[in-house]
Amino acid sequence: MPTPVVPGSSGTSAPAAQAKPPAPSQVQARKSLPSWEGGDAPMSPQAAQRIVSDVVVQSPDADPAARALLSQQALNRFNPALRRRIQQALLEIYADDPAYMEAYREVTMPLSDNIVGPITLSWLNRFWFEFKMAPVSNLSDASVAALLRFAAIVKAHPEWKADLISAELGRWIDGFEAQDKARYYQIRLGGTDEQILAMLRLYHYDSDNNRSASPDPDSALLNIFSYSLSADDFKLLAAKSTVLAKLSALQDVVYLNEPLFDAAVLDALKELGPDAHNYLPIARVAALQQSYHLTLDNLQQLREGGVPEDILAALEALTATTYPNQAAFSEAVLDATPSVKSSIDPHMGAIIDAADTSNIYILNARALAELGANRRNEAVPQVILDMLKGLQGLEYANQWLFDKAVMARLRQGIGACPGGMAGNAALGRKISSQQMEQLARAIADPALFAQLDKLWKATSCSKIDELSMPQQIEALYIPFRASIRATARKHPAYDPAKQVRWNGNGCGCVLDELNGDVYGIYPFWHAGKLQQVDFSILSRIGYYGATFDDSGTLRQANDNRDFVRAIQNGNEFVKVARRHQTAIDWIIQRNDWRSWSRMNKGAKETVLRELSTNIVELMSIQLNGWDTRLSSQLPQWASFRPANGDGVTLLFDGYPSDDVSVAAFYGFIRELRQRLLDADLGDSVNVMMRNSAIGHGVYSYDKLSEMIQLAAKDYGNSLWDRLERGHRQALPRLLVLLEEETTESKKQLRLRAEDALHGEDRAQLLRRVVPVITFDNDNWQQLEDDIIYFKDNFGGIGFWTMPIIPPGPPPSEASAKNETVAALRAQLAPGRVPDCVQTQDISTCIGDYYQVNPGASTSPVCKTVCENLFAFRVATRLSFLFLLGCALAYYGSCRWREIMKRYRHIPALVLFALWFLLSLAMLFCDPFLHWLASGYMIPIFLVLLIVALIVWYQYQLKQKDEQP
Repeated sequence: MPTPVVPGSSGTSAPAAQAKPPAPSQVQARKSLPSWEGGDAPMSPQAAQRIVSDVVVQSPDADPAARALLSQQALNRFNPALRRRIQQALLEIYADDPAYMEAYREVTMPLSDNIVGPITLSWLNRFWFEFKMAPVSNLSDASVAALLRFAAIVKAHPEWKADLISAELGRWIDGFEAQDKARYYQIRLGGTDEQILAMLRLYHYDSDNNRSASPDPDSALLNIFSYSLSADDFKLLAAKSTVLAKLSALQDVVYLNEPLFDAAVLDALKELGPDAHNYLPIARVAALQQSYHLTLDNLQQLREGGVPEDILAALEALTATTYPNQAAFSEAVLDATPSVKSSIDPHMGAIIDAADTSNIYILNARALAELGANRRNEAVPQVILDMLKGLQGLEYANQWLFDKAVMARLRQGIGACPGGMAGNAALGRKISSQQMEQLARAIADPALFAQLDKLWKATSCSKIDELSMPQQIEALYIPFRASIRATARKHPAYDPAKQVRWNGNGCGCVLDELNGDVYGIYPFWHAGKLQQVDFSILSRIGYYGATFDDSGTLRQANDNRDFVRAIQNGNEFVKVARRHQTAIDWIIQRNDWRSWSRMNKGAKETVLRELSTNIVELMSIQLNGWDTRLSSQLPQWASFRPANGDGVTLLFDGYPSDDVSVAAFYGFIRELRQRLLDADLGDSVNVMMRNSAIGHGVYSYDKLSEMIQLAAKDYGNSLWDRLERGHRQALPRLLVLLEEETTESKKQLRLRAEDALHGEDRAQLLRRVVPVITFDNDNWQQLEDDIIYFKDNFGGIGFWTMPIIPPGPPPSEASAKNETVAALRAQLAPGRVPDCVQTQDISTCIGDYYQVNPGASTSPVCKTVCENLFAFRVATRLSFLFLLGCALAYYGSCRWREIMKRYRHIPALVLFALWFLLSLAMLFCDPFLHWLASGYMIPIFLVLLIVALIVWYQYQLKQKDEQP
């Protein structure tokens, strides 16, 4: 918690009782003010502390108007202009909140009807609650003025909005003592520019490296979102600048149905080509109106309902007009009845319900203003897109990772505080001086550009620059963040007809000498096409597509069908991976826990117990094929695992951190692991989390360390237990989604663990951590650096998404590349391998830098044996049984002995040679036997030689005995 500040003099003024918002000229002047009295120099924490200390907390009794509460009915007596300002202020504050926008777009338009009704008042209550204003059950002039002033602040400084309305800032303020907490809330609500900047400076200085990221705001139960930018997305982001101008040509034109409106929009945006279709949904939402028309029949109905005659007489003037929406109709009703004696408020709902309605589409000024005000429709300057072009085609698991990747690219484009080794591709992404001029025009913020220009010109950073640089890069991103996020956010559809189709193409099995796990994540929406996978460098693959509901039933994400039933006819890929000795995990994802908070302890445990049952059922699905059915009848040493997968990985993003939920989570893991072990259905229960989440809440280091230790006790350490597990790692993996830039985040990941744990606990936990990265297929030097760092400090490396070999170049080009790499290897000293920059292949890079013996490869014989392991195991055992039968027949049957002599024992020699060759192949190539034989090759061959000598000697003695 920050050190409490000392109170000083006031920096805010009392809100006006008339609830007047700041004038537009004041707002414009606010934009041109310097960030603080220090000019362009970054504000130090000490300076920020002094500024905040000069603020005197204003007593709640200082403003008499704060005690003068107004009723909802009285507020609706305010002139329509003020009511409109209140609703526009709420829109400015909560425009990025999905729940607010959903209510805003309802056909009854409760948040834009110029009436402060129950829904508007509920959002006002939320605003008062979040900003610790009282009261929260009614309305005062002072609270209205505070709302309007705060809306003016976030409109003038959009780069502050995300912080000022965030729950994280509220929690940070709540950590202070009462006096200091009141001071910070006062600054947050209506402080000067300098005071707000100082508060945010202290907030970021204190919490950037300590707080965990909250779940994405667009998280939803049973849904998975992905973030990526395609080539079409970049075109769309660049074209948004022309959209509003083209749609303005349709202003106030009424379309009676959706097809007519769609045709008009597509015609107006025809220059965008197919991208024009992307604007139809948001244009429909903005243009959809419910027109209102009051007829004489409606008035008669109201008369029968008890509406006073003086009101009905005033309303007769409205029967000649059709109003395009409820807001216009309501305002007309209020304007028509200002002088009637009866109160209109009790009858407003009945009047609106009685009017005839119909749906129309009209892009009026309000709709166009909404489209223009929504940051999601804002065009992104070309210079920003140039800095982000390296993200094209990359996928990120959530919005947090995507935002970090965008800001990393912006930082590299500015060249801010450069780091990394020589040859790092990030060093070559710095924009030119001409592009910096374009950037200055694009952001139109001289103070921010001066700071960015200083970073662009500098070749290194001071400690103060390193502290302030992230906020400056984020300020560059914020004006375009909503637009970029909305374009990148994808909601992939599930198609049961698209199956996972993998082909190893002779890659062999997983390399035996990998330094740790190589974990690949395969999202369900990648299925459909035949894909070539190099299984030799993938020890485990996690299938990403399962989630679960509030009953604990596994569901297919984005489709809601039963996941266990859905996967029964689509699990052939499990067999393909097993053929290459690559394990398959099922990633169970959930990121929406709102309903969880309403459950008691017993209900939470019941949900997780049912989830455990569903996972066991999923793993129990029989794989198809004769070999699987035959293998399931053989003992473990003669078969491969018949289970539908090898383990599960739990991605419970944003899981609650209360004691009951944490205890239920770890109890669930223990029960699930034991049930899987008892049924021989897998050997590991892993957890996946963000880098910012590890060490906090349910993923605290103590809890994770305890989980690893308990898992170790569940597995025997006898020789047979070790043989049963073979080379597989049974302890849980801690997969950590690592944000960019990895050159910094990977070090923070290790340092936090080192500070939290000691001795064997620390070593054991770090060896279970598997950082998961998104590789951009460009910065090969950074990939090499990451692999080496992960090898030295963690237990593996993960890829989101897993490497898929793209359709190869023409054979001549591929052959030339292979010859080049071979020539490079020939020139290097023994034990040395080429740089990843030279090979530019993920499989080669992992094989070179993530093996005990760098660059070691599998022989063609072992690739063949391992890919057909079950057939070779059966053939080896059958040949041995035939050889044994031949030997028994030789000693027990004179006739068989005569036959063998006649053919000079050739049948027995052939069988022996076949069995011997197969045994050698299995000894060197079977992962099970290879692990067993490690370090015992010489004793094994000595035993075999002694046995052969004894048999030969016995045979010679028998020959002598038979001689006359």
